[in-house]
Amino acid sequence: MRKKVNYTIRHFRIINGVKQEFDPCEDKELADRCKLAYAFMTTGKEHELVEKK
Repeated sequence: MRKKVNYTIRHFRIINGVKQEFDPCEDKELADRCKLAYAFMTTGKEHELVEKK
């Protein structure tokens, strides 16, 4: 029987030459860029985020 493999995923970014860990769920700018990238990959067209009213 196979053992279950557990993965730990950590996210890092380099700011002023210092590697810092961060939570991508709490970073609104990164989330918005990911939404735009996903929209482009699925449709092949450029998209723009707009604020809800």
